[in-house]
Amino acid sequence: MVGEIHLDQSVNQFSEETTSDDYLKLCEILIEAIPLDRKQSWVGKVLTYLASQTMQSIKEGNGVPRISTKAIHLDLGGNPKQQPSAWLSPIWDGVEERHYPEIEPTLIEECRRAGLTAYPTLEKDHGKPAYYRIGVKSVPASSNEPISVQEELPKHAIRYKRDLSLKLSWLGKLFFSKGLRWTPFKRYSYVIWQLVFLFTVGTFDLLLWALLWFSTPPLSGQELVVISMAIGMPIGVYWHFRDIFRLFDDRILIAPDWMLAIKEFGATVEINRSKNSDEDSTILVQRYTSICPVCGWMIKLDRGEPDFPRRIVGRCEEHPREHVFSFDRMTKRGKLLRRDVALSSETTPQTLKDVS
Repeated sequence: MVGEIHLDQSVNQFSEETTSDDYLKLCEILIEAIPLDRKQSWVGKVLTYLASQTMQSIKEGNGVPRISTKAIHLDLGGNPKQQPSAWLSPIWDGVEERHYPEIEPTLIEECRRAGLTAYPTLEKDHGKPAYYRIGVKSVPASSNEPISVQEELPKHAIRYKRDLSLKLSWLGKLFFSKGLRWTPFKRYSYVIWQLVFLFTVGTFDLLLWALLWFSTPPLSGQELVVISMAIGMPIGVYWHFRDIFRLFDDRILIAPDWMLAIKEFGATVEINRSKNSDEDSTILVQRYTSICPVCGWMIKLDRGEPDFPRRIVGRCEEHPREHVFSFDRMTKRGKLLRRDVALSSETTPQTLKDVS
């Protein structure tokens, strides 16, 4: 390590609630919570650096370190044309204002599952120079889920995580950027809009057939186009309403392309129903990913057809037909659906390919 680490004696001693082993686990959870696509960005590098240096310091018996701006700049190879504070300041602002708040719910959930009473936070000691460190906060009490120790996943099983890098189209952002509250007004408005759409398409289709019925000359090329439209429109309406009915039946559906930005795929539209009858449900567009335990590539959700009809499955990007996993939207877990695929004994978490 090139940079210089300073120890803050006020956090050098561990409390009974948060021991050195707990701190190590907290740092591991923080690193795992960083989305794969951000691990190679400056934000991901800074977060990983703080967690890894904290783990190293604790293992050496030096307690929780305070790391200077200069140390981060030197060790991570920051822009040499900028002063350390000028380089790190905008990165840290992005961490505090956006990136850490995005992963904070995941940190709380994973720490609760691991049986920890605290979760990792990021702290900055302002001054010249400024110092950065990993702090802790108490895990908030949950009335819905008891604190339990996270169980080890069985062989050929995976755990999905919500991908925070999903980008929506402008239309998707308009309706689903923060979730669509399914209020009674929106429900009735949506039903009325669908009825108007159905009536309009049905009326137009009837007019096309009437035009063809009263046409006396032999069929021309223009009339063949009209026939194609008259046949194709009902088929399009069927596909439209089929997806709507499936969403409300299954509570989850692969998101259509118009909701997502270009080159985005593998997202879902899901209805999160409230257990309280007085609260409205929420329609969310989200993406869940995992790492394939067979080959190490990223797993994204897709339709199960033709082999697994009417199911949402996780498909490996490199072997989408063979490395196929189930998806449980409640537990966020999945298991290998093809039993003839064997997990190599040489494939371990340390040797899995980093697809980020």
